[in-house]
Amino acid sequence: MTTATATAGAATRERVIRAAAELFSARGFAGSSISAIREVSGVLPSSIYWEFGSKEGLLAAVLEDAAARWLQQAADSIQRAKDRPAASAGERLGDALDHLADAIAERPEFHRLLLVLALERRDAGEATLQVVRNVRQLALQGLAGLYLDTGIVDERTPEEAVADLTRASLAFFDGALVAAQIDPAKADLRRMFALLRAGVIAAMPEMSGAGGGPP
Repeated sequence: MTTATATAGAATRERVIRAAAELFSARGFAGSSISAIREVSGVLPSSIYWEFGSKEGLLAAVLEDAAARWLQQAADSIQRAKDRPAASAGERLGDALDHLADAIAERPEFHRLLLVLALERRDAGEATLQVVRNVRQLALQGLAGLYLDTGIVDERTPEEAVADLTRASLAFFDGALVAAQIDPAKADLRRMFALLRAGVIAAMPEMSGAGGGPP
């Protein structure tokens, strides 16, 4: 395979993934046909099936792509916090969440798509739901890394407390993003995430069984 052929193939794959992500987010998985994806992407159905195998395979590719982008957003947010080593754990978390809020506001497709798929679970097959669960597990791991690298938790924090914290945080993100979709003019993700930060810092002493929380 020549470099030009590989580049063209990657561009076609990217076009299909972008078209499918747009349609899945707007219409849901069940309401998005391969024909509709073909119309938006300009790629023949035979090529789509050749590349992805099935609509479920395409969904998996869409979610993996979106998850990779979200994890990169989380990594960028963590790095932003690490750039302030002298700051307190709470300040580092605040910096990271501000950056993450801005990134999510610019590209909310990942969370929007997960919510749409979760809401239509009666129409989605088990394989589709398993893909959603797998991607949400990656999101939980990303949040655990965020809290560890900002100093909110450490190796002494009980695993159950970290798991409770990340699950509650992901549920908070879900709710904040629903609010942002319903009333974007009034939904301030930075302000919402500032409340999350305050709640996390207040809750950690009790959750970890320690006498004090992050500074």
